Amino acid sequence: MPLDTVKHSIHIRRKKNERVFNNVARLWDIARKAQTHQDILDALHPWNAPIVLKFENVLPLLLAAAGLFFILLIFIHPGNIWVQISLISGFFMIFWAYISYEESKPVDEVIEYLEQQSIAKKYHLAFQQQPQHISVPLQPVLFIAHLKRLFPVFNQGSIANDFPYYASTQWTDDEGKQHQVMVFQYHYVNEIRIRNKDGSEVQVKEVHKDLWGVFVFDVETQGLAVTTANKEFDYPYSFPWHTSDIQVNQKLNIFGSDEMQMAKLLTPAFVLRLDEFFAQRQGDLIFHPDSHILCFLGPADLFHISSRAKNIHDISALRGHLRTFKLPYLESLQRDLTQFLK
Repeated sequence: MPLDTVKHSIHIRRKKNERVFNNVARLWDIARKAQTHQDILDALHPWNAPIVLKFENVLPLLLAAAGLFFILLIFIHPGNIWVQISLISGFFMIFWAYISYEESKPVDEVIEYLEQQSIAKKYHLAFQQQPQHISVPLQPVLFIAHLKRLFPVFNQGSIANDFPYYASTQWTDDEGKQHQVMVFQYHYVNEIRIRNKDGSEVQVKEVHKDLWGVFVFDVETQGLAVTTANKEFDYPYSFPWHTSDIQVNQKLNIFGSDEMQMAKLLTPAFVLRLDEFFAQRQGDLIFHPDSHILCFLGPADLFHISSRAKNIHDISALRGHLRTFKLPYLESLQRDLTQFLK
């Protein structure tokens, strides 16, 4: 290939990739400055510039293929001087391809950040922040430890019981009533141990598991624990309760902290609301007896995005993705829980 043609090809490639780098820088600026989810969408249309988000890597790939071909010639005529020169040229071409190849990492990183910002702004999630209703904020470690002590479902790990990811928000029902909420991920670790030939216990492996849930603050109901699992709760939820509905008894296990209070609370209408809430989900719903805090914990990932970013090669596709994606399990829980608490 003539030298002028090589230079021309490199110029075209660099020019195309420079457009991508300019777009990436502009997207970072949009993500940092946007105040709402709609601000992000509005900033992506109209774009008024080349919309490409895919690096042009045809030339590096061709160079790598040609370099590999020249290197393999050495196995045909290892003593030939021209073949030896082609070997050196092949290594040079592969090195050139390596340093000129543009990875998609810059694009992937800015798209991931835009997703996080869109989630936070669309669902009004303040990540790693305490709910606003707390008048005297605690240190994060103390705050999380306090919440875990309130409920008997956060001792499932023998090695670790952590909240690696949480966010505060506010839910409003269709009557305008507001609820202070904290959405969280609960990660726990158990250790599997067996005995060796000497009879000593040895660690085999650690088992990591995750559950997701919400705390709702300032709720009226107190002293009740309901689960779809076949289990019992620790103190103070010591009193089991069976309703008059056989199907509900088969699906839900209900416990309370006070038998008289349960008799007043578990009316047919309330039991029907419980049945409707658990119609499409699994998990535990617990009302603390004293602190006016509700905790729901289940296996559905509340931070799960309905559609991950795939094959996004331009700004139009990116805008469509950010406009349509959502957190389906969180939306479902918010709708059903606010309806239940009315």
